[in-house]
Amino acid sequence: MFTCRESIDLLLDYLDGTMSEEQARHLEEHLAACPPCIDFLRTYRATPGLCRRALHKQMPEELSQRLKEFLRQKCKP
Repeated sequence: MFTCRESIDLLLDYLDGTMSEEQARHLEEHLAACPPCIDFLRTYRATPGLCRRALHKQMPEELSQRLKEFLRQKCKP
């Protein structure tokens, strides 16, 4: 059975369907007994949709300007 760290490292392969059946079975065994990893998996699956929705939102101009200025200050040598 995998540790939590190993499970998290393998999630992309699991979701892409690129891991062996044996590895997938071991990962599923871990997930069945680990609520924190299940929560992480749910968040991991939801991330692309959240990012797509965030790209459709317009940042207020004042905030955009303040962020640009902040980043310019932080990037100065």
